[in-house]
Amino acid sequence: MDPQSRELTATYKIVPPPSTVAPPSLSQETTHRFPITSLPDLESKEDTNSELKRYYTSLRASITDARTTLGEELTAWRDAVGNAELGKEKSVKAEADDEGEEEENAEE
Repeated sequence: MDPQSRELTATYKIVPPPSTVAPPSLSQETTHRFPITSLPDLESKEDTNSELKRYYTSLRASITDARTTLGEELTAWRDAVGNAELGKEKSVKAEADDEGEEEENAEE
């Protein structure tokens, strides 16, 4: 990769419940690239502070873009999944509680 063309990359893979009806605009596996447009010239000592400020400003903008894009997509996935995942957490907790009760009964 060319050192002058850096980017922030975010990849995710969603495995929704089989009953999920996702909008066609959502993909289960996605990679986004957010360019960091202002890169410091590390070979030049002139105006290093100014270049670093521009670089970090660009980096912050890329991170903001990434958060916005991923937030919107993951919220859409959450909405598409709906309540299908709610039962999973309750059943896991219930099983853990049942095991604790069995151990207490065994000690008595």
